[in-house]
Amino acid sequence: MADIQSYERVLKKKGGRAKAIMIIVYIFILSLWLVALAKFGISPQLLLLIPLSLVAVIALTWRFTQVEYEYAFIAGIMTFSKIYGNSRRKTILEFDIKSVISVYPYNEQTALKTGTDDKSRIINGIPSKESPNPCMCVFEDSKDRKVYFLLDCDELTARIFKFFNSSATERSVLDRLSESLTQNND
Repeated sequence: MADIQSYERVLKKKGGRAKAIMIIVYIFILSLWLVALAKFGISPQLLLLIPLSLVAVIALTWRFTQVEYEYAFIAGIMTFSKIYGNSRRKTILEFDIKSVISVYPYNEQTALKTGTDDKSRIINGIPSKESPNPCMCVFEDSKDRKVYFLLDCDELTARIFKFFNSSATERSVLDRLSESLTQNND
């Protein structure tokens, strides 16, 4: 069981939509500069500010189009982080797997279990809607509110949840993984 004690998984988010939005924002900023220069007169000093300011904006914001999701399991503690531009890490949540209330496959039928009250918190931890095995992990945080964490569950992730909290992990999580593995082998 040494492989269950420590496991790290990184998933890349497809940033096609985010990149398109950022390009539109850059074009909008450039057009604002050009409108301002046309209205107030073009001087050579202001003309130089256009490329410099656009380069600065691009340097500060482009990393947000390159996002990776990281699941880290270390001795029964799960940490979910987002990595921006392969350099900046933001830890979104960290919890003890033993405190998990339930882990179940996420689909249209089970989406109704997701809390919508004011005290609940929903965290999306899957890189795309086409995730092959989305699962919902439910636990309570330090503020006594339910947290619904949607994650992409591979076989080892399911085994870790089963190992550290077997009563909370629904059997269907492992069954669905074994079904998808046999379909991929065929």
